[in-house]
Amino acid sequence: MTSTTANSVGFNALYQEHHEWLVRWIARRTYNNDNAQDLAQDTFMRLLNKPSLYNEIQSPRAWLTKVAGNLVTDNIRRKVLEENYLLFLGSMPEAAYFSPEEQLQLLSLLEQIDKLLSGLRAIEKTAFLMVRLDGLSYKEVAKQLKVSLSSIEKYMAKAMLECYTLTYCDIE
Repeated sequence: MTSTTANSVGFNALYQEHHEWLVRWIARRTYNNDNAQDLAQDTFMRLLNKPSLYNEIQSPRAWLTKVAGNLVTDNIRRKVLEENYLLFLGSMPEAAYFSPEEQLQLLSLLEQIDKLLSGLRAIEKTAFLMVRLDGLSYKEVAKQLKVSLSSIEKYMAKAMLECYTLTYCDIE
């Protein structure tokens, strides 16, 4: 049996044994069976894209729940971004609406920013966005967040390092 055939057999067995269980696991967390089916497929696609991995997995359900949990979190984060974006659009005068293409680009950009900042604590993320998007000075942000100026400097340094690392360093 070739390595490719063995990998295929290993993947098929893993899929058959755990797919229904994973869909139920995701559905309990998302309250949406259709979404659970999609997220389960995405989870197995991650595994399918790394054929050497499924023969090395010691605990398939632990691996599947970790990946699926991350996908559920990403899905929730995306929905929150979309809802906030739609609220923002609803508050704008009609003349200022973006074209559908611009809306898609803006939403994609928001998702990228959110992903870059996902490793930060809420206060660090807020400080970074206040400086970068609102154009506030470090001193103004420190005053609004009721923290010291040196804390804001540390938050900004951490946020910049996080963005740099995720953008330019190939970490998996």
